[in-house]
Amino acid sequence: MRSLVSKSTSYLPSFFFTLMLSACGGGGGGDSQSLAVNSDRDSDGVLNSLDVFPDNASESLDTDSDGVGNNADTDDDGDGVADTEDIFPLDSSESRDTDSDGVGNNADDDDDNDGVLDSEDIFPLNSSESRDTDSDGLGNNGDDDDDNDGVSDSLDAFPLDANESVDSDGDGVGNNADTDDDNDGVEDVSDDFPEDETRSATPTISLTVLEENAYEANNQLGKFQIQRTGDPMELDIVFQISGNEDSTRGSVSDVDFSLSYGNGDGVGTTLKLAENQNFRVIEVLATQDGLKEVPETLTLTLKLDEGYELGTDVAGSVIISDASNAPENGRVFLGTFGPQDAADTTASGLLSFVLQGDNDGGVLNYNFSNLGSIRTDQHIHMLPSGTIVRDIEESLLDEDGHLSSFTWDMAPGGIYTTEQQVLDALFDGKFYINIHTADYPNGEISATLVFDANVNAPTDSGGGEITSSASLTKTEVDSDVVRFLNQSTFGSTERSYNELRATIEETGENRMVAYESWIDSQFEKPQTEMLALMDETIPLFLSCDITRNAGCDNAEPEENLRRDAFWPMAVYGRDQLRQRMTFALSEILVVSDQDAGVRNGHRGAADYWDTLAENAFGTYRQLLGDVTRHPIMGLYLSHLRNKKEDPAKGTYPDENYAREVMQLFTFGLVHRQKNGSIKLGENNLPIETYDNSVISELARVMTGLSFSKTNNGSSVIDNTNFSRGNSFNNSVQHRWTHPMKFFTAHHDFGEKILFEDGGETQKISASSSSSLSAANEELEQVLDYLVGHGTTAPFIARKLIQRFVTSNPSPGYIERVATSFGEQGDLRAVIKAILLDPEARNPATIHSLSYGKFKEPVLHLTSLLRLLRAGSEIPLGESNAIGYDAIPGVGHSKIENFESEVTLMRIGNMQAIGQEVLRAPSVFNFFSPDFAPTGPIASGSLVSPELQLVTESQIFNTFNIFSSLVSSGGLSRSNRYTNFNLTYTRDQFRVKLNDDVLDSVWDSTSGTNLSKAKAVVRFLDFYLNAGQLTNVEQDVNAGSETDSFTDLLAQRLSTYTNSMNRNRLAVYTMMTAPDVQIGR
Repeated sequence: MRSLVSKSTSYLPSFFFTLMLSACGGGGGGDSQSLAVNSDRDSDGVLNSLDVFPDNASESLDTDSDGVGNNADTDDDGDGVADTEDIFPLDSSESRDTDSDGVGNNADDDDDNDGVLDSEDIFPLNSSESRDTDSDGLGNNGDDDDDNDGVSDSLDAFPLDANESVDSDGDGVGNNADTDDDNDGVEDVSDDFPEDETRSATPTISLTVLEENAYEANNQLGKFQIQRTGDPMELDIVFQISGNEDSTRGSVSDVDFSLSYGNGDGVGTTLKLAENQNFRVIEVLATQDGLKEVPETLTLTLKLDEGYELGTDVAGSVIISDASNAPENGRVFLGTFGPQDAADTTASGLLSFVLQGDNDGGVLNYNFSNLGSIRTDQHIHMLPSGTIVRDIEESLLDEDGHLSSFTWDMAPGGIYTTEQQVLDALFDGKFYINIHTADYPNGEISATLVFDANVNAPTDSGGGEITSSASLTKTEVDSDVVRFLNQSTFGSTERSYNELRATIEETGENRMVAYESWIDSQFEKPQTEMLALMDETIPLFLSCDITRNAGCDNAEPEENLRRDAFWPMAVYGRDQLRQRMTFALSEILVVSDQDAGVRNGHRGAADYWDTLAENAFGTYRQLLGDVTRHPIMGLYLSHLRNKKEDPAKGTYPDENYAREVMQLFTFGLVHRQKNGSIKLGENNLPIETYDNSVISELARVMTGLSFSKTNNGSSVIDNTNFSRGNSFNNSVQHRWTHPMKFFTAHHDFGEKILFEDGGETQKISASSSSSLSAANEELEQVLDYLVGHGTTAPFIARKLIQRFVTSNPSPGYIERVATSFGEQGDLRAVIKAILLDPEARNPATIHSLSYGKFKEPVLHLTSLLRLLRAGSEIPLGESNAIGYDAIPGVGHSKIENFESEVTLMRIGNMQAIGQEVLRAPSVFNFFSPDFAPTGPIASGSLVSPELQLVTESQIFNTFNIFSSLVSSGGLSRSNRYTNFNLTYTRDQFRVKLNDDVLDSVWDSTSGTNLSKAKAVVRFLDFYLNAGQLTNVEQDVNAGSETDSFTDLLAQRLSTYTNSMNRNRLAVYTMMTAPDVQIGR
C-alpha cells in the first residue's frame, strides 16, 4: 500500500495543501474549536473534512470517486491509463506528455514539440517525422522514396511529387509537365534526346559511291562517302567488306586494296566521324600486284551499332581493275591460222583478240582463206584437250566465214568455273580457235591466241649503252668472255677462251674492242665446206665386208655422210662464227631432208649448206637470191620447173615458194614497226603484208626456173631441157649443185601487182621482150622489194637474235639490229650488232627472268663435244701414226680449216634428241619463233621457241644420248658400214670424250680430293654455263648451312677413286642439270 505522504507528496495538487492549512488554523489564527471541528479521526494527517476516508488511515482521496482510495486504486483518475503509465494520474483528461513540456498531449497542440501542429502532423507523437507523402506508413524522413514514384529521393528532383522526378533543364518544372525538358528549344515530342540539351536527333548514317572504279595501272582511287544527319557528336561506325555475290566473278581479298581517308589516314576497324563532321570520303587504293586479274568487286556495307541509325543506302561497291578501258590499255593476242593436226591444206589466216584494260572482255576478229573444203563450224577450244570453251555462232560471221568485232567476255566455259580461270588460261596460251570443214570435221586450220606485249611497245629498250671503257669485276669479265664465245660459236673451249681473254684487260675496259676484233678475224677465216668433206668421205663407205653381211655389196646412203660431215665442222672448224651463222640461217631459210628428194640429193643438200655459209657474211639480198635459185630449194618448195599459167590446160603456177619467201624468208605475215612490234589496223587485226592475190602474182615471177646444169658422165654440161627430171642416181649430181636458170618459154612476162610497202604498191611492169635478161631482171627486182620491205629487217633481226642470244629481245634490241640490216641486209653488220649489243653484253641482263634461251639440242651437244675434245680414232687428215698401229686418215684436202684434233665423227642420227641439221619436220623449222608454252611464259608475253621440241620422250632420249656418250663407249652410227667396215673397226668409229681434259683439272688442283672435285665442277660450270651456277649459288647460299647443288656434286665426286667413273658422273650430272640447259 502506497504511503499517503509519499502519494500526496507526489500526487496532491497544491490547492489541497492550502485547504489543509486553513482547517488547522494555519497561518497563525484559529482556536481549539476549529481544530476539533477539523479533527483527524483516523490520524492520517488529513482533516476529516478533507478526507474522503476519514476513518481509514490508509486512504484519504478517491480522485475518480470510484469508492476505491487512491492508494489502493491503480488508476486514480479513472482514465483507463494505469497510474504507473500515466503522466497525469490524478487528471483524467491527460495521461501523456510526449514532448515533456508539462502540458499533456490532450491539451498540447504540438505533442512531439517538432514545430508541426498535431492537426498537421502525420506523426504527432514522433518528433522526427511529421509527413508521409506517399501514405505508405513511413515518414518522409525515414522513407528513401517519399512520393513512392520509384525514384530514390536522392535522385528525385521532386521527391514529394509522384508525378515528377526529373527536371532536365533545371527550370523548376518537372519533365512530365515540361514540354521541353532539356530546354534546347526542341519540344519533347520532336526531340530524340529530350533530356540532353546537346542532342535532339539520333544520327542517321548512309553511304554513297563517288567513284566506282579503282585502277592499278594509274593509281586511280575508288571512292565511297559516308554522310550523316542528326546530332554531330563523334561516331565510330561499324562496317563490313565483302566481294561479288556471283561466285563466278571476281572478288577482292585483303591484299588487293587498302582503305584510307582523304587526308591520308588509314581506315581502322571502324569508320570514324569527328564531332561536327557530317561526311567523310573513304578512298580505295588498288594494290599494284602485277597480276593479271578480272575486275574484282569490293562491297562496303555499314552495320548497325549503338549511337546511330542506318539510312536507306548503306552498301556500295567499287570495282578494282588492272587498268581502264582506254584504247592504249588494250592488250593484244595474236594468232596465225595454220594446218591443224597435220591437215594437208594451204589455208591460212590471222586472228587478233584485243583484251580491254579491265580484263573483263575484248573484241575478237579473224579471217582466213584457201580452205580445202566447205567450212562447217568454228569454236574456241582449250589446249591440249580440245574441249570447247565457246561456240562461235554462224549468225556472227560474214559471208566468207570471217568474224568481226565479236565481243568475247570472260564468262566461264568448258572446264572453267570462274572468270579468273578463263583469264588465266587466256594469258597462259591455252585457247585456240579452229575452223572445221567437210574434209576435216575436227578442224582444218587452227590458231592459238598468244599474248604479244610488244604491240605498240616503246622503241627504247632502256638498257643503257655499254661502252668499251665500262669497268667490270674480273669474275664478270671472265664470265662474259665465255658467254660471248657460247653465243658466237658451237661452244667455248679452254683454248678459245684463253686466246680471247689474253686480249682483254683484267677489268674489261677494252673488251668490246676485243670482241669486235675477234669477229673481224672470223670474217676472214677460210670457209669449211660440207660438200667437199662429204665427197672425200664417201669412198670409205662404198661397200663393207660382204663376208660378214650380205648387204655390204651396196654403198651406204650418202645422206648419212652428209649428216656426219656437220659434226667435225661444228666441233673443230676454225670458222666457228660462219658455221654458227650458217646453222642459224638454215633454221630460217629451211630445207629438210625429211623430204625424199632433198635426202636423195645429198650433194645438193650439202651444197645448200655451203651456199648459206658462203653468204653468211655477205648481204641477205644476195643470200636470198642464191637460195631462190638453188635447185634444192626449188625442189623443196616446188618452184623448180614451175610453169606459167596455161588457160587451155587449166594449169596455174605453183604458189608454194611465193608464199614462203614472204611468210618465212623476208617480212612475214604482218607489218611491223622497226622495233618488231606488230602494226594493227582499224579493225584491230594485224595489217597483213599480203593476201592470196599477191601470192598468185608473185608465183608468176617464179615461173620458168629449172636446172641450169646436168651431167655427161661425170662432166658438167648446160641443161637445155626445162622438163629435165630430178635423177639422183649420178654421184656427181651436177644439176643439184648449180643455180637454176630461167627458161623463157615457161616464164610469165606479164605485169605483176605485188605487196604494199610504205603505202606504195610494188609492181613488176610487163616486159616488152621475153628475154632471159628480162626474166632475171624481174627476179632481181622482186628480191629487192622483198629484202627492202620495211618489215623484213625487224622480222629477220628478231629471228637471228633468237638464234644467237635470247628468245625475247626487247623492242630496242630488235630495232638496233634492224637498223644495222639496212636496205640490202648487211649480215656482217647484223652479227656485230647482235653480239655486241648492250642486251647481249651487259652482265646484269643474265639476272632477268626474260633473258636467255633454252639451248637447242644440237648446241647443247656440241658445247660438250668441243669442251672435252671429243673424237673418234680416225683422223680427218692423214694417218695419226706410222707403223703397224697406224690408223689411216680420211685425208681431207682442206684439213687446215680445222683444228688439229679433228677426227671423223660418225655420231649417228640425232632425231631422237629433237633436232638434226637440215632435217626439220617442215619449212616452219624445228620450232616456231613465236612458240609460247602454256603457263607463266605465255602469260608473261614471252616465247621459248626451243621448248617446242621438249617432250617426255625427247628428254628421255637426250639423257640416254649423254649417258651413252659418257658411259657406254661413246656414240657412233650403228649400221653395217660402220660395224663391218673394210678399213676401220667399230671401236675406232666411236666418238668419245677426252678424259684428259678433266683429269688435267683434277691433277693440277692442289689440296684435298674435295678441293679437286670442286675444281672439276667449276670447270664444267664455267665453260658450259659461264660459271653462272656456281656464282649464283655463292650469292644465294652465303651464310647458309645448306649445301648447294655444286657442293653436293663435288662431295660425291671426291669419293671416287676411278677417274673415268668420276668424270662420267660429273659430265652427265652437269649436262642434265636444268640450269646448264639455259643459255644466258
